[in-house]
Amino acid sequence: MENGGLGKTHFWNHKIRKKIESMQLNGKRYTTIYMSLYGISNLEEISKKIFIETTQLMDKNLRRFMDANGQTTIPEYAKTGIDMANFFGVTQNGDKVDYGEFFSTDDKVLCFDDLERANVDVIDILGYINNFVEHDHIKTIIICNEKELSTKLKSSNLEMKTFIATYLLDKQDELNKSDKPMVEKIQDKIEHVFDKANDYERIKEKLIGETFEYAPKFDYIINGILMRYENNPDLIRFLRENTGLIISTFHKSGTRNLRILKHALNDFKKIYEMVNKSYPNTSNRIIQTMLIFTIAVSFEIKAGKITKDKFINIQDNEEYKSILVSSRILMDNRQFYIKEFDNNYYYNFKSEYRFFKFIEYYVRTRIFDMKLFKDNMETIRNTVDTENLPAYKRLLTEEYWKISDDQFEGVISEIIEDVKEGKIKLIDIVKLFAYFSYFSRKNLINYDLKTLKSIFFQRYEHSIFVITIL
Repeated sequence: MENGGLGKTHFWNHKIRKKIESMQLNGKRYTTIYMSLYGISNLEEISKKIFIETTQLMDKNLRRFMDANGQTTIPEYAKTGIDMANFFGVTQNGDKVDYGEFFSTDDKVLCFDDLERANVDVIDILGYINNFVEHDHIKTIIICNEKELSTKLKSSNLEMKTFIATYLLDKQDELNKSDKPMVEKIQDKIEHVFDKANDYERIKEKLIGETFEYAPKFDYIINGILMRYENNPDLIRFLRENTGLIISTFHKSGTRNLRILKHALNDFKKIYEMVNKSYPNTSNRIIQTMLIFTIAVSFEIKAGKITKDKFINIQDNEEYKSILVSSRILMDNRQFYIKEFDNNYYYNFKSEYRFFKFIEYYVRTRIFDMKLFKDNMETIRNTVDTENLPAYKRLLTEEYWKISDDQFEGVISEIIEDVKEGKIKLIDIVKLFAYFSYFSRKNLINYDLKTLKSIFFQRYEHSIFVITIL
């Protein structure tokens, strides 16, 4: 058993398979049959796959034919293949094949890959594999990503599990007790009642003789991935200089899936080339941030950690940053995911501009939208220098405590002036009012709430909309 998405199939093909096929045990040579379980939706499909693979392995001249009565026993895993014999043209002249010989298993090593990506219950597959390990004594290797497997076992059919868990808690009079959070109670109950992960551990214990972890050296592997870009000297230089960023972002993703990293770097190649062609003077810091963002968003979307729509409604960097600020000041938990995303991927990496809509859209939809690209790049040119931002935009997109004390007072009075002169949109006025009332409570400004209300909403005092908000 090994972890997945790490070039493990490559490892099987280039190391293990060759090793097995070059060995001789008790004068016997072994052949391997490799099979991915990716997308398999019923157990018979596995039998069919083995049947096809073994058929391909058979040398036509070695096939023996015999009469119906002389047939030897057929191994477990070949039985479902029998009715397909005609379909694959295995019989000749109406004679029957000696399936015992045909499917002889004592010189085969079966390898099942992608166990976590099958659409059949893992427990059923393991039981099925157990059949021919026990009955046919066939040597079998299973490759899978156990981390993804346990997540899959826990998250399958969650609505039904939650419903049943809640029903049981209600029956046991546990729902109204406030000894621990409801979510935690339901989670515990689900684990108690539907503990598939434990089933898996038990069956694994019984079925799997040895477990090996495949843990490749990332620096070495990433170096191999970067070799692809050797014919693009600027890009390869940039990527090599930033190998540390690539590796740290990869680790922060919490998954070890190299397939996604390869796709992300391929997407970044396109992004890098477009930026260099159309906006050649873009700062190194911005391009580094684009690299982090491309890898981060790829993992968040493709590793199934989030639903795609977490980023859909965020239109630009300004909105992204205002969500971060409001999640702290207004304790807005709906924005919890974005805050976590930012804390994780940009930890210890300071950059004013760190949400690129054109990249998010490209990763999510596979469309490189030129209009979005140009809008984003123009905005970057005009706003990376925060000193030139209007004061109210600074407050909405920058953490207020990062504005230096000697500038803070000026920012506050400039915003008050703009509000009085009606220069700010209503939606921003509502946000700013929330910030100002927060500052007032914390004694950071010398305005009481009543005064603030009259300043911010004097021109809207007849508006029902504002009254509802307040």
